[in-house]
Amino acid sequence: MNNSIRTRESLYANPAHPLPQPMPTLTKKEQEILEWCARGKTSAEIALILNRSETTINFHMSNLRTKFDVTSRHAAVLKAIKLGLTLLP
Repeated sequence: MNNSIRTRESLYANPAHPLPQPMPTLTKKEQEILEWCARGKTSAEIALILNRSETTINFHMSNLRTKFDVTSRHAAVLKAIKLGLTLLP
């Protein structure tokens, strides 16, 4: 039991400094859509800009949420920035 307590304590010893996460590999289209999301565009607006269907944009957004292990487009943008991806000029 002492070993499990030490293990748990070591896992949470310094939550302010989590282990670095690698940047997921993004397709060119995913990166482009993420950049438009960072500018505050909706899926419908991005679809018009890129001349694609809103369903296609949402498909790529779903892939982005999976790759960044988040549940929203805003969280995906924040995580991308946190991992060092430059989204805005």
